Amino acid sequence: MKTETPTPIRKNHSTEITIRWDELDPNQHVNNKNFQGYLDEARMRAMRDWGFSMENLREQGFGPVILSVFLEFKREVSYPEVIRIESDLYLRSPTRALFEQKIFTRSHQVLSCKSSTDWVILDLNSKRPLKFLEALGLQKEIS
Repeated sequence: MKTETPTPIRKNHSTEITIRWDELDPNQHVNNKNFQGYLDEARMRAMRDWGFSMENLREQGFGPVILSVFLEFKREVSYPEVIRIESDLYLRSPTRALFEQKIFTRSHQVLSCKSSTDWVILDLNSKRPLKFLEALGLQKEIS
């Protein structure tokens, strides 16, 4: 059952992160490499808030594996600033999920970055991807 259009699993999670001065590049903008860390943190906070902590998955012998990441930078972020990351999780196929994320600056409410992250949950023993919804205990909730 491969889905053509991604099916929403969870939507509308928001994470705020305060920019630190040491994250700036010589041009006094947040260095691009830091955006991935912000997005990673927002994904983990969203998963935890939605009841799918990585600790629980690890206890079952499962772990997340990122397959691809796409970032589209729209506008620079400076210091001092607080960013808001909006995260939505979609099912792309029985074994693959997609996180769509957007980063906004609090001060101007401007879109600074869009991101798409394609990932799976791996059985760490067999090294095989699991059925995504089953790994999260959602197989009956989403149809």
